[in-house]
Amino acid sequence: MRLEGTRCWVIGLARSGCAAGGLLRRHGAHVLGLDDSAPDVLNARWEREGLAATAAGCFDEVLPGGRRPVGDWANPDLVVISPGVPGTHPLLGVPAPETPVIGELELGVRFCRAQMAAITGTNGKSTTTELLAHLVRAAGRRGEALGNVGRPLCLVAEELEPDDVAVLEVSSFQLETAQTFSPRVGAVLNLAPDHLDRYPDLAAYYAAKQRLADLMPPGGLFVTWTNCPEAMAWPTAATQLWFGDERAGAGVFFRDGALWAGGPGLAPRPVVGEPELAQRSPTNRLNALAAVAMGLGLDLPFEAMADGLRTFAGLADRHELVAVRGGVRFVNDTKATNVHAVCAGLADHHEQVVLIAGGSGKGEDYAPLREVMGAVRHVVLIGAEGPAIGRALAGRVPLSEAADMDQAVAMAAGLAEPDATVLLSPACASFDMFANYRERGTAFAAAALKAGARRP
Repeated sequence: MRLEGTRCWVIGLARSGCAAGGLLRRHGAHVLGLDDSAPDVLNARWEREGLAATAAGCFDEVLPGGRRPVGDWANPDLVVISPGVPGTHPLLGVPAPETPVIGELELGVRFCRAQMAAITGTNGKSTTTELLAHLVRAAGRRGEALGNVGRPLCLVAEELEPDDVAVLEVSSFQLETAQTFSPRVGAVLNLAPDHLDRYPDLAAYYAAKQRLADLMPPGGLFVTWTNCPEAMAWPTAATQLWFGDERAGAGVFFRDGALWAGGPGLAPRPVVGEPELAQRSPTNRLNALAAVAMGLGLDLPFEAMADGLRTFAGLADRHELVAVRGGVRFVNDTKATNVHAVCAGLADHHEQVVLIAGGSGKGEDYAPLREVMGAVRHVVLIGAEGPAIGRALAGRVPLSEAADMDQAVAMAAGLAEPDATVLLSPACASFDMFANYRERGTAFAAAALKAGARRP
C-alpha cells in the first residue's frame, strides 16, 4: 500500500485513530485528524487515555468540533475511520464517492506480516483474546493481544514477524470496514442482542458479525460454540470446528473432569484437568474451550496450551474481586455492558447477591433479567437506564435507586447479608456517568473502600 505523499483523513481520535495516524505518517502520508469533540474535550480524552504526549504527533493537523475540512485537505486520497464512527457520519459524505474508506483494523492488516487470529461475538471477547495470546506465548512465540482489547493493531503491525501471532478482538463495527482482512483463525464466541442503538435490528447486528465467516480463507479455521446455531450455519471457505457440547458435534469439550481437544483429522485427547484451570467459572470454561480450539488452528502444542491454561491470571473488570468487608465481597463486572453478559455472569454466583445495574442504553430489552434473579436479593439502580431496568424487574426482586456510584455502593453494602456479594454488573454502557467502562469499575472499587471495605 503506497502512502508516500498522499493526503489522508483519520476520523475519531481516540486510541485507534491515533494509532492509525501514526502509521500513516510513518509511511510518508500527510494526515488530518478529525473528531466531533470540542478541543478541550479531545485534550481531556487524550490525557485520560495516556495519549497526551504522543497524540498530536500522529497528525499534521487536527480539526476538532466536527468541522468540515477546507483547502488542500478537502479532497483526501484515503479516509480511515475509528471503530466507533458509523458509516452514516456526516464527514463521510464530503469526499468524492471513489475515495477509499477503511477502518483502523483494515489499515493495520495491510502492514502486518504476522499470523492473525480474530475473535468476535457478543461477550467474552477480551478475555479470550488475552487468553489465546497467553497460550501463544506459552508455546514460545510472540503473541500480541490487539484490537478492541485496548491496543490497536496499527501500533505494532509493522514490527510483527511471520511466525508471530496477532490475536485480535474484533467488533462488529470493525468488521463492517474490513476488506483484505483474512485471518488464519477466526472465532464467533456467542451471539446475543447488543448495539441496537447502532443497528436497525438484531438481524443487521448478526450480519455484521457474519462478515468474519465471509472473510475466512480456504485452509483457515472457523470456530464457534455449539450453542450458537446462527454462526454454525454461516457458509465459509474455512474448515469449521465447534467447541462446547460433544453431543452436538464439538471437537473441543469437557469430558470426565478434563478439557479435551480434537479437530479435522485429529482424534480428541485430554489437554488439561479441569481442576488445573486457573479460571474455572462457567464463562471462563467456555473461554478456555474457544482459545484451545483456536490454538489448534495455530499449531500450538497441547503441552504449551495446558501450561497456559494453568497460569492465565484473567482480566480486570471481569468478575474481579476488588474489596472485602467482613464476609461481604465486592465484585467488579463493569464489562458486562449488555443483558446477555449479566445473565451469563449471574450463573457464576450461588451465594446471595446485591446487584448494581444501570447506565446508558443500547436499545436492549431488559426483560430476560427477570429469569436470572435467583441469587439476587436486591437491585440498586443507577444511571439513565435505571428506571427502565426497574420496570423490567418490578415485582420480581426488591429495588432501590441511587444518584451516583458512591451512594449505590453504600446502599448495597448496607443491604448485603454476611457472605453475600455486592456485584456491579450494569447491563448497560457507561457513557451517561463515566468516560468508559474502566472508569466505572474504578469508581466502584473506590466507593467500596469508602464504604469501609479493604482491598483483598
